[in-house]
This record gives sequence, C-alpha cells and structure tokens, in this order.
Amino acid sequence: MSHEMMDWQIPTAVYLHIPFCRQKCLYCDFLSFAGCDSATMADYLAALEHEIQAAGSLPTAQVPLQTIYFGGGTPSLLPPEDLRRLLQALALSFQLTPDAEISLEANPGTLHPDDLKTLRQAGFTRISIGLQASQDHLLRRIGRIHNASDFSKTVRAARAAGFRSISADMMFGLPGQTLDDVADTTDFLLDHQVDHLSYYGLILEDGTPLAAAAARGELSDLPDDETERTQYHLIRRRLADAGLEPYEISSSARSGHRCRHHLVYWQGRSYYGFGLSAHSYLYGQRRANTERMTDYLAAFHHPAEQSSTGQNPFAASSLLETVDREEAMNEMMLLGLRLTDGVSFNDFAGRFGTPLTVRYGKVIDALVDRGLLVRDDRGVRLTCLGLDLANLVFEQFV
Repeated sequence: MSHEMMDWQIPTAVYLHIPFCRQKCLYCDFLSFAGCDSATMADYLAALEHEIQAAGSLPTAQVPLQTIYFGGGTPSLLPPEDLRRLLQALALSFQLTPDAEISLEANPGTLHPDDLKTLRQAGFTRISIGLQASQDHLLRRIGRIHNASDFSKTVRAARAAGFRSISADMMFGLPGQTLDDVADTTDFLLDHQVDHLSYYGLILEDGTPLAAAAARGELSDLPDDETERTQYHLIRRRLADAGLEPYEISSSARSGHRCRHHLVYWQGRSYYGFGLSAHSYLYGQRRANTERMTDYLAAFHHPAEQSSTGQNPFAASSLLETVDREEAMNEMMLLGLRLTDGVSFNDFAGRFGTPLTVRYGKVIDALVDRGLLVRDDRGVRLTCLGLDLANLVFEQFV
C-alpha cells in the first residue's frame, strides 16, 4: 500500500447490502425485493462472500476494519448463521479491530430472542431497529409489517442478548401524523432507553406507491412544511433534554453511542461497499455495483472448487467518478456541515494543505451574514436557521 495515502483515504469501513424484504414499504425506493426464493438468497450470499474474498486482495485490505454495517432491505431476515458466515468472511479477508462497531439493521418482529443471542455471540455489537412511528394506524398507512408492541419485544430481546448499542429509526411528516403523534413516538423511544435515534422526514420518491397516491390527490393530510419543521425541532429538543445530543442533521445519540460507521460517510472518508447496488469510495474513486441481480450473481459466481483469489473485486461495479482535489474539498463541506460540530479549520487544512478561509472565505462570509453559518475559532457549522435551510447552504459547495 502506498505510503502517500492519507488516513482518510484508507478504508476501514464496510457496507454490505442485503436486498431482501418481507414486504416493500410504501415509501421505500431502496433496491430491495419482497418474497425472494431461498435459492436466490443462497446464490446471493455465495456471491457476496466471493466479492468479499476478492476484495481481500486489494492493497488496503491489510488495514483492519473498524466498522461494518449490514443494511438493506431487511438484513435481519437472513438466518443468524448466514450473517455469522458473512462476518467471518470479512474477518478472514480483512481482520477486525478489537473494538469494531458491527451494526445490523432490523425490522421489529423479524428476530427471535435466540437469534439475537446468536448474533451477539457472532460479534454484532449494534442493532438499528426501524420503528418509524409508535401509532399502529400510521404504520399501516405507510406499509410497515410490524406494530409498536413488536418493537418493544425486539428491544427487550436485544438488551437481554447483550447488544452494546441499540438504535432506532423514526419518521416525521407522515400523512395524518400530528405533532402529538411525533411527541408520543419520541417519548415511546425514550421510554425504551434507546442509545441512538435517527429521524427522517418523509420524502415522496418517484416510483413509490406513496408518491403515486400523492399524484392522484389521495394524500391530502400530509403535514405542510412549517408543521414538518416544528415536528423536527420537537424531536431534537426532547432527545437533547433526555441526554441524546444531536450530532448530525438527522441523528442524536447518548455519549459514546454515535454511529461510527455513518461518521465515515459524513467525514468524507473511504469505505468498501459489497453487494447489489452497493457504493464504495476507494482510491479516490466512487463506484456503484450493478442493480441487476443476474449480473451481480454472474460477476461473482464460480464453482465451489474454484478459488475466488485473484478475481477482480470490481467485477460487478462501474466507475461513477474520480474525485479530484477540488471535488473532495466540496464534499468535505457538503458532508461535514451535516454534523453538529461542522467542519474544523485544522481538519480541512490538514487534509488539503489549504486554509478553509482561503478556499471558501467569500462563500462563508455570505452564509454567516445570512445567519445560516456560525464561524468560531474552531471552524464553521450550521446555525438553527441553517438546519432548516440546509439545502441552500449545501448548494454553495456544489
């Protein structure tokens, strides 16, 4: 591995995409499939293992992994032994640091208590459970397959299994969702003593059933923009009052429970992506794996007796872009300003050899004058108004 690579260019994080779901949610535009047959799932797991093994030949693979994130889809639909197998493949190809953060996304009701014990023993340290709302009528409205009681059972079982960190997801801006609903969901999660919470406003993505319903005029009870922002600030305020400090635009955590994997993205550092449609950022190049299952399986299929050593680790991917110095500087601002801490003068100058104020001085001055950024001795970060108008800020760095 080249000694010229800087720390942020050396990947120590892996994202694995598990594209299987029991049922597609009405708002979801992630690449996932409902009701896949067991043969396809088995072929996919084998291909995923081969991709991991092939990546083990990369020069950077000698650096142990610090974070692993199983996302989807619904990774918790896989049998625990299959998840353990994938984790072992990563440990063999890359090695793991002793304190590696290993996260699993899960839907309530998809994991038996014994499954959670098996996963914890396999090495998983963190579980992210998708609640979305604590009102069952809202869950039905957006096509979720669980209820609030399922979430409670999953949290209790994860605690009993010894997971070090329990995260949850919630949504705001849902059709028919009131401010009281958002407050009740936030309190419900606090009652369950979650360590980390991600909160997302509903986005009507093209091609989703909810977007189609909106186009037909069937979502007349969507909260307006002002109500949605009120819901957002209520969540952040209640969480902060309870000891979960906001550290990113859509994330709050107890001390010591920030998602280290997601910080890799927001700090513009390198990472591996394995699986269907997975993205990676390696050697200054951003890549994306194919979204076609047949193409992915073909890229990493070989007979059992044939080794995947020497196989092209990028066999299923296409190059999206080569990120030059200018683009990397822009990305550090775009991503770093999502963080409550913002972008530090020292970090920017250390990475690029150019002072932040020299490269972006006029832009920062204008944003400070508009009340969207605050600048202090440490660096720059969004103001409260900047949080609400973040896209206007980000546009200045594109």
